Amino acid sequence: MIYDSLNNLVEYAGVAPEAIDVLQKRLPEFTPDSPAGKSVLIEDKLLVIVQRYTTKNVAESKVETHSNFADLQMLLSGNEKIGYAPVDKLEVLTPYQEQGDCALYAVNPEKTVFLPLEPGNFAIFLPQEGHVPGCGDGSEVVKAVVKIHKSLLR
Repeated sequence: MIYDSLNNLVEYAGVAPEAIDVLQKRLPEFTPDSPAGKSVLIEDKLLVIVQRYTTKNVAESKVETHSNFADLQMLLSGNEKIGYAPVDKLEVLTPYQEQGDCALYAVNPEKTVFLPLEPGNFAIFLPQEGHVPGCGDGSEVVKAVVKIHKSLLR
């Protein structure tokens, strides 16, 4: 997991050089006014999903992992808490599904680290890293989730 300011995004180019390069150039396109939906930046390898939702409390949340994509998550407006949780000792709720590239686990707050996600910072979760997005106090957020295919990772 990586957590930092968007001002430092270029410093992580070694993780996914082509993805970070394309994202740096296209980042200004994604604003709080962006409509919800998917933008393909590199076919089948790099896409941005803009989401609009209300944050929920941790008890309503789930830990998720992906096998084929890393997630770079950044808020465009609002604030939430995003969690990191190693999944090796968590209860599986939904085994991995190829369609959707996702497995879900029960949240164990004692084994989860929560960080504030606000406009101007980001978190990257590599494939297999458990993360708990969308936690908060019921506030409205606009988020961009950048899906980076594992073939673009170093």
